[in-house]
Amino acid sequence: MNDLLKNSIKHHWQLVLITLLIISLFISRAGLSILSIIIILPVFFNQKKNIHEVKKIVIGFLLIILPLLLSFFWSHNKQLWAIAFTNKIPLLTIPTALISFNLKNNTLKRIIAILALTVTTACIWSLLYFFNNSIAITNSYLVAKVMPTPLDDDHIRFSWLIVVTIILLIQQLLLQSSKYEKIIGSFLVVFLIGFLHFLAAKTGLVCLYASIAIFIFYNIFLHKNKKWGFGLLLLIIGFSSIAYYSFTTLRNRIQYVVWDFKQYTAGKFLNGSADGDRILSFKAAIDIANTHPFIGVGFGDLKSEINNWHQQHHPQSEEYERFNPTNEWLTYAAASGWVGMIIFSIGMYFICSFLISKNIFAICLLTTTLLPIITDDSLEGQFGVAIFSLAISLGYSLLKKLN
Repeated sequence: MNDLLKNSIKHHWQLVLITLLIISLFISRAGLSILSIIIILPVFFNQKKNIHEVKKIVIGFLLIILPLLLSFFWSHNKQLWAIAFTNKIPLLTIPTALISFNLKNNTLKRIIAILALTVTTACIWSLLYFFNNSIAITNSYLVAKVMPTPLDDDHIRFSWLIVVTIILLIQQLLLQSSKYEKIIGSFLVVFLIGFLHFLAAKTGLVCLYASIAIFIFYNIFLHKNKKWGFGLLLLIIGFSSIAYYSFTTLRNRIQYVVWDFKQYTAGKFLNGSADGDRILSFKAAIDIANTHPFIGVGFGDLKSEINNWHQQHHPQSEEYERFNPTNEWLTYAAASGWVGMIIFSIGMYFICSFLISKNIFAICLLTTTLLPIITDDSLEGQFGVAIFSLAISLGYSLLKKLN
């Protein structure tokens, strides 16, 4: 009886801590920081934790953090260095905690339901804000802006979180759910996919369609389920076509992206060019990494070096266009040298190995988890690190239930 009571209390606290962590993503950066640390404390009292799994997380984290730690010695701006360091800590604490918890089926099911409902509520908030300012916001889509979103208006990370939630929810519905739960869950999935098209954030749509393409390819060519694969393909073509003609936000966004693409591929890097500025950030990072190939310029001084590069090569760019490389590997290359980038890559392999599997769910989730790190420096911010950590941890917890 005592053992049952202890297990009940343990699982109750697991659910509470993870729920608070998810909610803090939307309401408090300070709360997210505190909970990212608190969540690991129960691990020290868990005598049945899987040492092998924890060891992989620790090794991966140490390799990811090592180039950053070493760059302390040649970074002049210690404040920016400290921000880069503290933002990375949840890469250790969140996966270690969630994987060590060895979440029970019902607990995992509730966590994913809470995540889905929280994200859905956040989407509704964004929609309400849009409808109160619809004309101005719709027009802003023609100049590289999107509607206000939660996560401090970070539409890139928010759209990423939506796709992660969709994949986790679909797998949970297939794994363990009642008929009623399947109906509600399916409605949420359709709503979230529709919202992604209405929001028209490139990162979210790229992640979504990459996952769908992988799933269709798997069914047609590998699983030999051609009817299901082609049926889904036709459904997606029809849905995306309807969304394009129904959502002015999506149509305006695509028109801007096409116009922007024509500009920077022709060598015209105009002020306010969203993707053009990304290309410039790549060029800056590669030049800086080639100039400092072994140790980089330091994470604390990367911002100032990017600014110096713009002053020399693209002085007409505005201050807001002089941002860090929108690719995590190039960020490490510029800040810690090509050697640092290699060490970071090995660390990422250890962390991502939790989702390396032939299972189609794991492949889609891993693709969605990695794309925003390839197309942006998502691990340099608090929200990106938290979303990445949750995706790895919850995805692995679900994957274990499938095996």
